[in-house]
Amino acid sequence: MREAQAPLIAEQWEYGEEPFDDKTGEDDVGFALVSASASAAQVAAGVRALAPYVSPERKAAFVKVAGQRTAHLRVAFERPSNPANAWACLRTIDAFGVQDVDVVKDTLEARVERAKARGVDSGATVQHRTRHRKMHAAMGAQKWLTLREHDAPGDLVDALHAAGYKVAATDLGPGSRPIGDVDWAAEPYALVFGNEETGISEDLRARADVRVHLPMRGLAESLNLSVSVGACLAHVAAAGGLEPDLSNEAKNELLLRWYMLSVRAAEPLLRRAGVVLDADLLRTKSTVLGYSTR
Repeated sequence: MREAQAPLIAEQWEYGEEPFDDKTGEDDVGFALVSASASAAQVAAGVRALAPYVSPERKAAFVKVAGQRTAHLRVAFERPSNPANAWACLRTIDAFGVQDVDVVKDTLEARVERAKARGVDSGATVQHRTRHRKMHAAMGAQKWLTLREHDAPGDLVDALHAAGYKVAATDLGPGSRPIGDVDWAAEPYALVFGNEETGISEDLRARADVRVHLPMRGLAESLNLSVSVGACLAHVAAAGGLEPDLSNEAKNELLLRWYMLSVRAAEPLLRRAGVVLDADLLRTKSTVLGYSTR
């Protein structure tokens, strides 16, 4: 029934129906993607195949948000004590238009040491942390973001540098610069937040390109993680570091992923349309720190 009604759901040039195109102006409604990349062409075909099954309102919202996303800044969390604190930040990160979030796994040794310092039984803490959970604190924001997990701080830094990012780690120690002193618009940065209890690791402190902090006028030395993320992103935005900059191919990949999250029978529909995609593009669910994004 749904498939039979498809032609009535979306017309040929409905806004959001067609993929992003390099020749499309601000007032255009969209045309087929022109690209020399076979994978990009398949992504565009996937967007067209699923668009009739997404409501016009949701398509318009997806197109608008994809056009406002930035890859100029990434946000990362190093070994959060309570992953729910990081997941709560995902709503703020999404609201500021940042797409990519990196998370470094916590270590068993570090968890045990922190537990002992708090007077908590380490065995119970380890068991508690390894249970499979969902990212309830993100309230759904995790579905629209790209999350990556790293085994160690060094792996995170290596991956960020390889992708062309400078690493800016938040730190209250000597040598840390006020966040407003960094030219966030000049080049891509990854803003890394340390563990809630102990801050960034010595490994990250040594390898970061710059260390930054929020100037404080009160007696408190630190802020709640979610508040800190919001304040830092506000500084970066004011400095011009969060301007939309995704390529049309990247926007189409987001549209395809978001459409797949919105259409229950997405994969069968793509197969019927003859769309062949890489496994990474077909993956709409992932697990980070043992927490599921779905």
